[in-house]
Amino acid sequence: MSSEFIYIGLGLIIGLGISMQWLAKIFRIPGILLLLPAGMIAGPVLGLVHPQEIFGDALFPLVTIGVGILLLKGGLELRLNNLQSGVSRSVWRLVTSGAVLTLAIGTAAALLLLNVPFPLAFLLSALLVVSGPTVVGPILSFARPKEPVGTVLQWEGIIIDPIGAALAVAAISFITAENPNPFLDIFLTMAVGVILGIVAALFYTYADRTRNIPKGLSGLIALMLGIVVITVGELIFSEAGLFAALTMGFVIANQPLTPFGSIRVLTETLEPLIIGILFIMLAAMVDLSAMGEYLLPALALVVVYVFIARPLVAFLATHGLGYSRAQRIFIGALHPRGIVAAATASLFALNLNEVGVNFPEMVPVVFIVILSTVVIYGLGTPVLSRVLKIADPEPVGIAIYGEQRWALDLASALHTAGATVMVLAPGSKRLQSVADSGKIPFESYTGSLVDLGDEEILDDAHFFKMKIAWLLIASSNKDSIGSAEDAFIDSVGPENMIIFGTARDMQDRRVFGGKIDILAKTPYGLFGRMEDELLEMLENGYSFRAIDSREQPEYGGTPEGTKPFMRVNSDGTLAVPGSDSRLADGEFLIIVAQKR
Repeated sequence: MSSEFIYIGLGLIIGLGISMQWLAKIFRIPGILLLLPAGMIAGPVLGLVHPQEIFGDALFPLVTIGVGILLLKGGLELRLNNLQSGVSRSVWRLVTSGAVLTLAIGTAAALLLLNVPFPLAFLLSALLVVSGPTVVGPILSFARPKEPVGTVLQWEGIIIDPIGAALAVAAISFITAENPNPFLDIFLTMAVGVILGIVAALFYTYADRTRNIPKGLSGLIALMLGIVVITVGELIFSEAGLFAALTMGFVIANQPLTPFGSIRVLTETLEPLIIGILFIMLAAMVDLSAMGEYLLPALALVVVYVFIARPLVAFLATHGLGYSRAQRIFIGALHPRGIVAAATASLFALNLNEVGVNFPEMVPVVFIVILSTVVIYGLGTPVLSRVLKIADPEPVGIAIYGEQRWALDLASALHTAGATVMVLAPGSKRLQSVADSGKIPFESYTGSLVDLGDEEILDDAHFFKMKIAWLLIASSNKDSIGSAEDAFIDSVGPENMIIFGTARDMQDRRVFGGKIDILAKTPYGLFGRMEDELLEMLENGYSFRAIDSREQPEYGGTPEGTKPFMRVNSDGTLAVPGSDSRLADGEFLIIVAQKR
């Protein structure tokens, strides 16, 4: 292959990998729905991307390392403090007896529908046991199920990936007669991976705790160690590197000795790049004619997985653990396949070809199942969560962040007006101490702002952020403002972010590029350019107070000596843009007034 075609191929792999996820974010759909078709068009349709020719023998080692890094990030999301007893038991059931039941039903269905020998049916079913956080996370973000459903599904999606891969390795060992006892391979693969992961995590923790890691390199050193254990694990047993990466991330996430925010920041940056590259490359290798040939039996297999296997697994895994009927139905209605199924299927197809085993159905069927399950679950579960009435409501919360002394007064006034108020306390010792005291009547978050930056990690920070529609940054510290913007720019959006303080010029310059009149689109748009006057009042003994129609002058406006700031509708939402016209019953004005 000429260097020109290599450049074209590399450019398309990276360009399509990122741009398709960009579009998916805009249209609020799982990225895989655009990545796989884009890879198929660039590869088999147009013939512009040929991963095997570009990367040669390094292709699948690179794929394995990429998947391992994704599982390292997944391990960082598994916090033991998120697991209650019922949650941990249901997760354990899903990844053990649930995986076995899925494997059995899938094997029987493959035997019936594809008419292949038992070992090949077992291999195909093992590949399709997996789920995956890269597809489960985005779907849960759209469906917004109430806890503990999201935690259960996220834990299952992360843990099941290396288990499914190990099952597939056992099947390959049996088919190729490399090992007369393939299930010994599963045990050894898991044991080697877990030991390597623990050793790497302990080494990193000790090095960071003793200050032997230079500032600014901790994330890269953790990534290096992750790649080392993935590589060593794969050299010992195929897929042991995946267990090693997952274990390393899990141990680091649950040790109390050293922070790991820099690792998460780095892996969060790498995740969309790796996902995009892997899906585009793997989709470019698919034989579209084979997908057409096996379309009907593959779709029948999808029906078995979606409507028989998964509901039965969920019913058994949640039995007697206190879940509601709606929660059990929802858990049984979400099990999409993702990157691990695609990567291992493509790799094992080559392994089978090398030993002369003909299994042309495997890769096209796996990709059809991946696409179909993502479409079904991606489009169906957000609707189902609302039908079952287990979806969190659309965000209406107003989060207030910053060190200004009047921030809590504003929160109290909004709370009085019926708005859903939330306080972000990580940047202010005063706010944090009040929030931690439990004496305020509204929700607070005192964790790290870094934890709020990830859209797909289903932890306390994620579910706090899911409730927020508006962010008011009550700060004059440009670093604090920048951190808050970075944490919320994707979820809240720039037009729902209000900077109120002496550094509010950053709103025009940093958030909007100075191109639009942001005040016209905020709750205090009616106040024109009165921020200086309002801030001066707040610095001279004034504060915020909520008034209703009884305190408002007869013809509207605000009481003498006060200024309007926000208007709250009768349902607790902000009026955008607001006005100080006559208030209806249930409506409130937030005003700046002399403290009583």
